[in-house]
Amino acid sequence: MPWIRRRARKAEQPDDRLPDLEFLALVKASLEAFAPGVTEGAELKGNSLLSPHGWAVAVAPPQHGGGRHYDLVALPDVSVQPDVPCFTDCVVAMSPDPREAADSWVQTAGACLLELLDQRKRFADQAGPEHERGVPGWHSIISGAVAFGLDTTENRRMQGALLDANVLHRIADTFTADLESPFFNGVRVFYGGQPGAMEMEIRINGERHETASAAMTALNLPEPTAFTAVRYYGLLLPLPAEGPVPSSPTTSLDTHHAHGAECCCGGELDPEHPGFELPLPHLVAELSEEERAKRVRVDTGAMMVADGVGNFLKVRLPIPLENGRTVVYLVWIYVKARVIEEIVARVHDDTLPGHRFEGLLCNAIGPWGEEVLRAPVVLEGQPIKKEGRVPYCEVVESAHPLLAKVLNDRWPAEFVLGKHDPERA
Repeated sequence: MPWIRRRARKAEQPDDRLPDLEFLALVKASLEAFAPGVTEGAELKGNSLLSPHGWAVAVAPPQHGGGRHYDLVALPDVSVQPDVPCFTDCVVAMSPDPREAADSWVQTAGACLLELLDQRKRFADQAGPEHERGVPGWHSIISGAVAFGLDTTENRRMQGALLDANVLHRIADTFTADLESPFFNGVRVFYGGQPGAMEMEIRINGERHETASAAMTALNLPEPTAFTAVRYYGLLLPLPAEGPVPSSPTTSLDTHHAHGAECCCGGELDPEHPGFELPLPHLVAELSEEERAKRVRVDTGAMMVADGVGNFLKVRLPIPLENGRTVVYLVWIYVKARVIEEIVARVHDDTLPGHRFEGLLCNAIGPWGEEVLRAPVVLEGQPIKKEGRVPYCEVVESAHPLLAKVLNDRWPAEFVLGKHDPERA
């Protein structure tokens, strides 16, 4: 028997429900904002978003809930036939804007899909069976928590409370016997409602698990003072007999970045378009590994949120050379939380190109070092050159005298690139 139950399609959808492809277009835009480049070449067909790299996301027939309820199926490797391994999740738009449902899925179940394919802990956490946050007997991929509610402070408090409760680890013995998939099992953790009427729910492979939900209720999580809903998602992978690490799908991600001396991929500088990628914001790099793991709750490779530290966005900083080339640094910029929210909204609305916003440079740059650290910058969204790919925003101005000079003057290649210049050979 296939490990995932097959259901009959309902004849009609609710009137206020978006058509499948329209909702998947929102999912695609949210994925692209979350991990720039990941949807390049992906197509919307039928009821699916299909990547040329072999993964897909589909909208399943609605099984419960109202018109703002969407059931999504993630398929990490569609080449496995005839029963394609998949995991399911459902999301609800808790406002009239269905983009919120798309964002909620991308930042939880979608993040687990990306991490399953990427395996570099850029999109979600991973924990082995012996880890203090792991599930005994299983390898875990766990997303961050996403909150929606009437009060921002309460949203953050409930996010922290749900993560601190370490739910899956503490109630593992109530549901692990029911994990049926030989590939991966999707587990959704939900905590939400009004004060005095909070609901706690665990769903295993799309189905409510009564015993686990009751066990979660018994954890006595704190209640909010206003309506709040928090969720996160986990993928539980069976351990192979020959080792502690499960095998990953043969599919992969294709996210773009600049090769350079700071790049972990080991690539060489492009002679015509040399570039450097700085892996972390200065403030995050100064943290110990333990503190970093505790504070960084979102890290997509293009966007980072660290509690008590700040919100950061990876952008392009171009430096013109005397010989006509341009050195591009991929750097981190500190921005306010509302700026991150606006950027994500503009990606959805296709209004990011040409939009300008402000931030602070959070990296030392080349030969100028820390003299430009914390310099104020003006950034601009760039035109979309390829369908489905949102390019990095670009630093275009600075009120900082030295950084303004860096951006506007032409510099000797030897001064900027030194021994890293491929043309020196």
